[in-house]
Amino acid sequence: MPGLRGLTVLIGGGLLLLGGCGFHLRGEQALPDAMAVTYIQGKSEFDELNDDFRDALESHGARVTNNREEATAILRIQDTRKDRDVLSVDLGGKVLEIKIRRMVRFMVLSADNQPLIDSQTVTVSRDFVFNKDDILAKEREAELIGDELRRDLVSLSMLRILAAADH
Repeated sequence: MPGLRGLTVLIGGGLLLLGGCGFHLRGEQALPDAMAVTYIQGKSEFDELNDDFRDALESHGARVTNNREEATAILRIQDTRKDRDVLSVDLGGKVLEIKIRRMVRFMVLSADNQPLIDSQTVTVSRDFVFNKDDILAKEREAELIGDELRRDLVSLSMLRILAAADH
């Protein structure tokens, strides 16, 4: 099959060019060594944000502990916020569009309370079209968007932690 052979040559050549220019897939990035055993100090022990941070830290090789005394690092969640803003209304004053926003401010400290990563603020938002005729379904959809934004917050926060580990 000359077509398949040509495609194979084209893909192989492309990979050689990418390798030659210094491009490499990143693979799994490592957390700072000091975060090997991390304690999460959040606003509430039962907050879903804490659970998401726990999952993210564990997926990057850290062990998350509930015992602050055995921790090598503390992920301190300093502040969190959930907001909704009305973006537009119809002629009758009914909401047509809202903005859902989530924010987290965190820092990472060593076991002896020295800053490993200075205070960082991450904010995410999404516009949401609200249908006044289907209020219950739209409220549930807004909750789901809020959950997605919370997970996005954690992912972006982890990128900041990983970037700090590179320095």
